[in-house]
Amino acid sequence: MSVAGMRQWGLAWAAVAAGFWGSGSTLVAGTHVAVTLDVKGDLFAAPGQSQERGQDQGQEPARSPVAMKARFEFVESPPDEAAGLPDAAVIRRYSEAATEMTVDGRQSRCELAADVPTVAVARQGTTAVPYLTDAFLSRDEADLLETPFDSILLDEMRPSQSVADGEAWQLPGDVTAGLLAIDTVENGTIEATLGEITDGIATIALAGVVDGAVDGVPTHVVVEGTFQAAVRPEEDRHVVDGLVSNVAIVLKERRQASHVAPGFEVEARLEVTRSVEPEATDVATDESDDGDIESDVVADDAAPGVVADRRGGAGRPGRLWHRDAEGRYDLVYDARWRTVEENAGGLVMRLVDHGALVAQCSIMALPRANVDVRPTTQDVQRDIQKSLVGQFGRFDGVSETVRDDGVTVVRVVSVGTAESLPFRWIHYVLADEEGRRTGVTFMLEDSLEKRFADADRALVEGLRLVADAPREARLPRKTMVP
Repeated sequence: MSVAGMRQWGLAWAAVAAGFWGSGSTLVAGTHVAVTLDVKGDLFAAPGQSQERGQDQGQEPARSPVAMKARFEFVESPPDEAAGLPDAAVIRRYSEAATEMTVDGRQSRCELAADVPTVAVARQGTTAVPYLTDAFLSRDEADLLETPFDSILLDEMRPSQSVADGEAWQLPGDVTAGLLAIDTVENGTIEATLGEITDGIATIALAGVVDGAVDGVPTHVVVEGTFQAAVRPEEDRHVVDGLVSNVAIVLKERRQASHVAPGFEVEARLEVTRSVEPEATDVATDESDDGDIESDVVADDAAPGVVADRRGGAGRPGRLWHRDAEGRYDLVYDARWRTVEENAGGLVMRLVDHGALVAQCSIMALPRANVDVRPTTQDVQRDIQKSLVGQFGRFDGVSETVRDDGVTVVRVVSVGTAESLPFRWIHYVLADEEGRRTGVTFMLEDSLEKRFADADRALVEGLRLVADAPREARLPRKTMVP
């Protein structure tokens, strides 16, 4: 499980993580960051279940108590110019990233796969987006690494000009949204006030009430806390320009359920400490007899938490990776697609664009066929007419192609009605030369066709049919602690 709407608190089914550095690499001097997060509160019932029905009847949505403790520790450095990472704002090397959560009395503890190397972090506006440069993070891994008051934004809490004793200033709206890990700020501000100065270190109070939105639904946040930063005198005023450190924040948030995530009402206590690493630290390496330098950590099949079949490639912000629980296919996809259900029947995702629900997608691994049997457009059209009885209107496009990897792709578009509204369905069947097959269906209101654009083609291009994987090679999922 990933409690998608609560990723900002680290409330994914998250993990103990160990950061591994490349063979023979050196950890350059940077900023050491430690984060602790303690959250308590309630989840509201997931969308589409009793929560929505309860609202229709004027009843309170079902609640589940939730508690979470997390700790993160990493060194953050600017990217090496020679590395050629134009998207990366910083590079992080994690030594710890641990989260334990209890929902409705059930405890969980998961693992960030040990094959994850250093993590690049892009800054998109005021949002910190973690990604891998030569592979792809899973949604749960990306959620794990996102927290409120991300260190990449902390120095922007400082005032833009010198301030007097006791003087206050407001944080910009976009910085506030980034610090709270929400999409937008509609009303309210966070105000900082210069407090006591001791040995050139100022303690600065933070307070505010903010109404904003995430995934198109309202959220209400109350903020109270402090941070410290070095200051220097300027006549009778002070210039706050030192590294922001020792952040201690209490956040109280109530967020409505969205198209893709439950709602919640929680109180989170967050502490962040930052300090400059005094000098570079060499990463432990092992030199073999033939003189080659090898890493201490070997990602063999027996190592717990190792993903042997993680999709490699040119990673970039906003691209995630999903592997079927049975190892029959994997997918690299746009992060706007959000998982709402996964079980033996398949994977269901929804495309949320700037808070609007645009489309739904279902992916299902189909029974294996004889190698000499390939799907035809006629077969797919016949199956569509059977599955859309009472809704089917007409076909609006048919194509059949063979990809470079030998996979046959049949695409059929149909239009019709659902709940008296005009809808469009885009159906795919993919089949490889070994008889493996997967079906993909997109559903969207006809009025959203332009906004949807070619999102179906982009997702299907990222879908790969793979041989069944041994259980220990699959992406680690949540485990329940008895």
